[in-house]
Amino acid sequence: MRKLRIGFLLFLLISGGFFLFKFTHALFSSSSSSNNNVFSASESFPTTIPSVTETVTISPSPTPSPALTNHLVISEVQINGATASQDFVELYNPTNSTVDLNGWKLRKRTSTGSESSLVVIETGKSIPAYGFFLWSNNANGYDSTIGADVSNGNTLAGDNSVALLKPDNTIIDQFAWGNGLNQLVELTAYPNNPGSGQSVERKAYSSSTASSLGSGGSDELKGNGFDSDNNSNDFILRSTSQPQNSNSPIESP
Repeated sequence: MRKLRIGFLLFLLISGGFFLFKFTHALFSSSSSSNNNVFSASESFPTTIPSVTETVTISPSPTPSPALTNHLVISEVQINGATASQDFVELYNPTNSTVDLNGWKLRKRTSTGSESSLVVIETGKSIPAYGFFLWSNNANGYDSTIGADVSNGNTLAGDNSVALLKPDNTIIDQFAWGNGLNQLVELTAYPNNPGSGQSVERKAYSSSTASSLGSGGSDELKGNGFDSDNNSNDFILRSTSQPQNSNSPIESP
């Protein structure tokens, strides 16, 4: 009887040990299969992490649109020709509509800041879409020589400035050159006074140069519609002036 009890206790010890082994082994290693796929978990893990390569595509920035304006502008100015009185102011219309100029005005300021009328445009005058309009001094028939649309005996000089006004006296555009007092100017005056036979001309685009605006240049027939509201940035110096009037061919940007 005593032997039976000893045998039973041994059986319990052996059985318990086997159960404990199976239980702890299952904690650290297990596997199962499903449709011939085996999934396993293990106490050991890889010591390296696979690298991940990420491709980033950077799109180029769009080219900015040129600062073309939507109103009449002063497009070219000459203050000396063969004589000191051979002066002109050219206007350009960068819009697709004809503009009636009845009552529009050009006013000037001298180097000392004194202001006066350059011209008041009378009835029956207009500027075509993408076209030009020209004022000049009329001494010795200069107005007829360049085909000015309006003319009188007024003059321009170094360090002056001019402004274009609507009939209600709203200033539409201003242009100054040199170093006059209290100039009619947009931000900064064009720094130089043009010499005899030269002119200062508005750009067609921000990238326009004297070469591109000249004869055969890429911007020669693209008008003069660039306007960043900074005189020093918006104009270039032409070595030979080129006045255009309301009968000149239109120039579309």
